[in-house]
Amino acid sequence: MLPAMFSIVPAADRRTYWLGGQRQALIVDASQTNGRYALSHSTIAPGGGAAEHSHSREAEAFYVIAGRLRYALDGRTVVLEKGDFLHAEPGHKYSFEVIGLETAEVLILYAPAGLERFVAEAGVPDGAGAFRKSMDEAGAVMAAAPAYGVRYTRSS
Repeated sequence: MLPAMFSIVPAADRRTYWLGGQRQALIVDASQTNGRYALSHSTIAPGGGAAEHSHSREAEAFYVIAGRLRYALDGRTVVLEKGDFLHAEPGHKYSFEVIGLETAEVLILYAPAGLERFVAEAGVPDGAGAFRKSMDEAGAVMAAAPAYGVRYTRSS
C-alpha cells in the first residue's frame, strides 16, 4: 500500500541561493518528496553556466524555460532552447553555458534527492551582493562538492 503523502509548496516558501553565479530557487527537497527527487529553478545570466563535472549519485534532468544553453556531455555538444529537455544518468561528465544575450531559466530535477543540500550548504543566500559573493567563492564550492558526490574536472 502506498503512503498517503503529498506536498504543496507555496512559491513564497522557496529558499533561494546563488551558486557560482547561478540563482537557484529550491522548489522541493527530500523532505517534501520522500527523498525521491528535488527540483530547483535556476536563473543563469548570459555567459554563465557550470564547469565540467559529474555526479556519482543523482540523475539530473534539465527543462529549459527560457534562453539557450550549450551542453558538453561526454564529448558531445548540444544546444538546448526553450522547451527542450536533457536527462543525464550519474557518472556522465558535462558542462553548460548560456549562449546568446537572453538570461536562461531552467528547471533542474535531481533524482534521488540530496543534491539540494549541497546548494543550500555551499550557496550564498539570496540578497544584496549575493551574485558577486557567489562568484568570489566559486573555489570553495568546488572544494565542498566531493562530499555530495560531485566531481569537478580541474584543468592543469
